[in-house]
Amino acid sequence: MGKFLLIMVIAVVCYQVFTLGQGGKVGFPNLVISTPTPVKATPPAEKIRVILFTGTQWCPACKLLDSSVIADPAWREFAAQEIRFLSIDIPADRSAAKPNDLTMVSTYGVRAYPTMVVLDAAGKELSRQVGSGAPVENYKEWIRLHASFYRS
Repeated sequence: MGKFLLIMVIAVVCYQVFTLGQGGKVGFPNLVISTPTPVKATPPAEKIRVILFTGTQWCPACKLLDSSVIADPAWREFAAQEIRFLSIDIPADRSAAKPNDLTMVSTYGVRAYPTMVVLDAAGKELSRQVGSGAPVENYKEWIRLHASFYRS
C-alpha cells in the first residue's frame, strides 16, 4: 500500500509540473507554431478579452515575453484587430502599484509572472498561461481557440 501511495503522489506531482500554466478550457499549443497567420478584423462584440499580468521592471520571464511577443509587430497587429488586450505591469515594490491593478491580481489569483488570462465576455476566466518562451503564433492560436465562447 505504501508503494502505491508513493507512486500516486509522484504521478500527481508530474502531472502538475507538466501542465503548469495550462489551466482552463483551452490548452496552450505544445508544438512551436512558426508559420505566420493573417490577422482578421473582428467585430467589437466578438473580440476576445485578454489580460497580461507582468512585471517588466524586475521579472526576467516578463522581459522575455515583452521583447519576444508583446513588442513584436505581429502581436501588436493581432492585439489591435482581434482581441481586447490589457497589460497590467506590477512594479517590484508592490506598494507602488495602482490599487486597481492589485485588485485585478487578487481577483484572478495571479501567483506568478507573467500570467496571461483569457476571459469570457462577462469577465470570467476561461484559461491561463503562465511563463514565457513560446513564439507569437502560439499565443495567437491559443487565444483564437477561445472564439467559440464569444459567439451566440
